[in-house]
Amino acid sequence: MSDDGNDGNDGEDILDYFNRSPYRDLLDIEVTEAADGRAAGRLRFGEKHSSNRRQAIAQGGVAFSLADSVAGAAATALVGFPTPTIDFRIDYLAPATDDLVATAETVREGGETAVVDVEVVQPEGDDSDGRRVAVGRGVYKTSDLPDDAPWDLDQGE
Repeated sequence: MSDDGNDGNDGEDILDYFNRSPYRDLLDIEVTEAADGRAAGRLRFGEKHSSNRRQAIAQGGVAFSLADSVAGAAATALVGFPTPTIDFRIDYLAPATDDLVATAETVREGGETAVVDVEVVQPEGDDSDGRRVAVGRGVYKTSDLPDDAPWDLDQGE
């Protein structure tokens, strides 16, 4: 890792890494910002996210996947290489019934791990912060990964 902590990678590399994920593509998750230990992203809610056929209510894993993705991008933006999740916990505060937005901030980086707090909201309009759907905290591995680790910013074509 270089002295500047970002290993020569910029935010565009990190966004590309997260937005080329087949899993995030499946769920319509997009990481929109990643820099300096912070990140943001969104999920476009659709019928496939609902746990109920009669009413659009997101299954809990939808908010969890968005939260973990954005928190992981925040940790990755801090150290400059992919940071696998060690632990993640989430508190659900309200049902999600529409598009979601998440913001994450690294609150501690200790050399081996980073701790990241994340909030998931359902926007209600341009002049509103929206309804808080969930809050979470993730712990990510930030020490150097082995050469054969399956995570790499350069995913090839």
